[in-house]
Amino acid sequence: MNPAPIKLVHIAAWIRTTGGVETLLARHARFDAAQGFSATQLAFFDRVPGGGDAAYSTQRFSWRSTPRAMRRAMAAAFAARPGSVTAWQNAWGIPWFADLDGSTRRIICLEDSEAHFGSFLSGLSPWIDGVTCLSRQAAVTVRRLLPDLPDERIVILPLPIDPPADLTAVRPQRQEWIIGCAGRLVRTQKRWERLVPFVAELHRMGLPFRLEIVSDGPLRGWLQQQLGSDPAVQFLGWQKPADYWQRLQDWDAAAFFSDHEGGPLVLLEAMAAGVVPFYPTIGGSLGDEYVPRLDPRCYYPAGDPVAAARAVRDVFASQPAFLADLRCHAQALARPHGSGGYESVFGEFARRIAALPRISREPGGGRKERLTDRLPLGLITRVFPSALWR
Repeated sequence: MNPAPIKLVHIAAWIRTTGGVETLLARHARFDAAQGFSATQLAFFDRVPGGGDAAYSTQRFSWRSTPRAMRRAMAAAFAARPGSVTAWQNAWGIPWFADLDGSTRRIICLEDSEAHFGSFLSGLSPWIDGVTCLSRQAAVTVRRLLPDLPDERIVILPLPIDPPADLTAVRPQRQEWIIGCAGRLVRTQKRWERLVPFVAELHRMGLPFRLEIVSDGPLRGWLQQQLGSDPAVQFLGWQKPADYWQRLQDWDAAAFFSDHEGGPLVLLEAMAAGVVPFYPTIGGSLGDEYVPRLDPRCYYPAGDPVAAARAVRDVFASQPAFLADLRCHAQALARPHGSGGYESVFGEFARRIAALPRISREPGGGRKERLTDRLPLGLITRVFPSALWR
């Protein structure tokens, strides 16, 4: 007789929008049952309705919401999911809501690097039974910040991608280089405003290129004001999966400008298509692990888009045979991420944490109300950001 499925609740700021965490949660929605879980997903801020999906709900919180009112809503949401293993994506909300979660165990799923979680993870230690992360360096940081957490309670998840089977590293001989960018067009974290000096430097050096921006987001309007009249720059918006992979298959290079990352997924997808990535030295991400192994010239100083443009020039001045080998190496590094290992590694780890003794604080006991609990979230975020993590 098969054992009863383990109840699992994924808790995240956003679930049905665009982004790496949301992509992972979409995978969980497809595969959790096969891993032995009776799983639901609970979003804080999604504005889409639940649509009658019993496995998903959103609280539709906004910048006007106060922690006091949010706690009341979350208490009701958790009451409908008692006795679950709770998986807190990027740890958002734990200090405010963990005492309400009715959980049997708590797992923190870190999809970012130390630049994001370094300032608060130690303070969350009483609430933690296990931690997932996405890179070796992130795991090192977790062990440093949580020295009392045994190694068996920390796991590195192989960030998953779903590349088509027929991708090739071969590129045709042509007069211009096709450079691609993909991901949410935002200033925070992704820093896409750095595209402007990047493009300016490519032009200043007289390099033949076409830049394809397969993205959308709040910064698109500003970027189009800055770059829209440039015939070398194309804003293509979000693409359907087949079209997206076709774009990647045509790119020579992909440029990234982030301040912090855990993956990113786009990096692995580009490498799987034989694209040469140019990535900043931000630390703690898969990009920091893989890109220096491809070519140190591709691993440029963080925050310096001019250096990124010059790195493109230097690498693509190489002999065609060297570039062909570089593309094949990129594909080889990305290949394990398309093997379907993410689901099984997460499933085994969550079952292990559920079977191990609880070391996190039990639900209940209450949380003393703070003055900031009566303030709107938008004000707290701007004026009292430390209150988000205590």
